Amino acid sequence: MKLIYIYDALCGWCYGFTPVIERLQQQLGPATEVEVLSGGMLLSSNHRPAAAMYNYIKEAHKQVEATTGVQFGEAFLEQYLRTDDIMDSEKPSIALTVFKQYLPQKALSFAHDMQLALNYEGKSLNEDATYRDLIAKYRLPVDEFLEKMKDDANRYDTIQEFNQVEQWGITGFPAAIFDDGTQYYLIAKGYTPLESLLEVIKKIIRGN
Repeated sequence: MKLIYIYDALCGWCYGFTPVIERLQQQLGPATEVEVLSGGMLLSSNHRPAAAMYNYIKEAHKQVEATTGVQFGEAFLEQYLRTDDIMDSEKPSIALTVFKQYLPQKALSFAHDMQLALNYEGKSLNEDATYRDLIAKYRLPVDEFLEKMKDDANRYDTIQEFNQVEQWGITGFPAAIFDDGTQYYLIAKGYTPLESLLEVIKKIIRGN
């Protein structure tokens, strides 16, 4: 069985949902593989400076916090969102593609680390320095990792991942799919509480 989590590193609701997926992974145990895919929410056609998102996120983050329990940091809300740093999903998505070549079983943890770096610590996911700290945590070869992030083949694989998600008809994030070995089931479209996910998965398994 497999759980496929579709997220975007720049998505606020995904920031709130990743801890739920982490708890779900613990509940399901080692018999269920967890795969993390990047959705590509803000790409070259619709990416924008952080400051352009300030007024929207200043209000929207309150609902995410109230619903999910995560906290957005002042460094993100009052410093990062006042900069002209371009909010673009491509680089963090490539970082996840490369990370999965090293430690696929820890992809969910790395995805959450990128979310914390942005949404709590207010760090840019466009900067190599941000990744240096995150990669070092996993004892991976930092310079080699950063070189791989510049590789056209890894960018291509990442774009193929975006295309796969789009072909499934998933245009909003977060989302989660459960594969029971015979069929794919969309079990989350947007933030979904852990109890609801477990209930749906139990029904799927019972139906086999």
